[in-house]
Amino acid sequence: MKIQQLYYMVTSSRSLVIQMVFTLNAIYYVTTAELNALQLVLIGTILEVSIFLFELPTGLVADLYGRKRSIVIGTGLIGLAHLLEGGIPEFWAIAIASSLWGIGWTFISGAEQAWIADEMGNQELEQVFLRGAQYSSLGRFIGIGIAVLFAEMTSVQTTIVVAGGLLIGLALLIWKVIPETRFEPITRAGTSNLLQAKQTVAEGYAHIRGNTILVGLAAITLVWGLASEGFDRLWGAHLIDTFRLSEQAAIYWFGLFYAVAFLLNMLVLKGVETYIKGRYATTLFWFNVLLILTMLAFAWVGQFFVAVLLYWTIAALRNVHYPLMSVMTNERLPSKGRATILSMFGQVDAFGQVAGGPLIGLVALYTSIQGGLGVSALLLLPMLYFLRRIKHH
Repeated sequence: MKIQQLYYMVTSSRSLVIQMVFTLNAIYYVTTAELNALQLVLIGTILEVSIFLFELPTGLVADLYGRKRSIVIGTGLIGLAHLLEGGIPEFWAIAIASSLWGIGWTFISGAEQAWIADEMGNQELEQVFLRGAQYSSLGRFIGIGIAVLFAEMTSVQTTIVVAGGLLIGLALLIWKVIPETRFEPITRAGTSNLLQAKQTVAEGYAHIRGNTILVGLAAITLVWGLASEGFDRLWGAHLIDTFRLSEQAAIYWFGLFYAVAFLLNMLVLKGVETYIKGRYATTLFWFNVLLILTMLAFAWVGQFFVAVLLYWTIAALRNVHYPLMSVMTNERLPSKGRATILSMFGQVDAFGQVAGGPLIGLVALYTSIQGGLGVSALLLLPMLYFLRRIKHH
């Protein structure tokens, strides 16, 4: 099997199982665990604090000991997190699970991109990342249907627990089938692992500071983090509370929300892959102008079906952000230390989410969920400035 196909298999399989949880966890948090708006956002903040604290150390693990090992550890930890989250529907248990989830994701983020970039020899990255995003969307689409069917046959809580077990099984499968043939550890003769790690971090920061576009991409990553946490945690509660969906109705509606969103994602990504050749900053600029306007409308619209159409538009627009940012970033990174530098970007994103999440949560708690969603949209505005600067380069 070609290395690209293995990459698509891993990303789509993990996306399928994680989406089984994501399809239902907003329902689980609101109806079973009965979390309020601030608790919903704090769950995300705890996750992002974990990412912020562990992104660099786990990136160094990937650069020192291997990207494959890092991916396996991360997938297994996310599985454990979902077992805990689904097993105990209490705020404290969900908070610990969110922390585990964040740590697990830091082992994957950066490491997986670095692994495929190295195995491909930095060739055809645009096609691989965009097509990988399409396969990931396909996996999520299938996961939505499985989640709805399984939740109907059993319960929302049981589905989350089963997904946790499947992720642990996937981690073992990755260890068995994924090759790693071009990994070069960041070793230096006569130096300890701690000193090597320190030197790698210093070189990574120097590499980012020395490239104007990478600095701009880091700023965009920060702004995206500030705005995204509030929306991620509140959009589901907005639809459930504002339009008074019961748990049974929410299972089917959320399945439909995600299913149509991922079909749109695949279509939009295919269009970007076909027609956008190198015009990444321009594409992201106009997509984010439309995203801000759509998020503001979603927050305040009073009609359920209009809100659903707006959510689908938001989901499709947001899904373009990550693969295009990955292409622009990876094209400017060296192979050695790549995972560590990518982890720095992940750390910037986490810092933004840690800073923005509680702010949006407090706005939502003391005004309304709609107010929190509106603030999330406005926090994206500075990103347009940095995208315009990158366009000129």
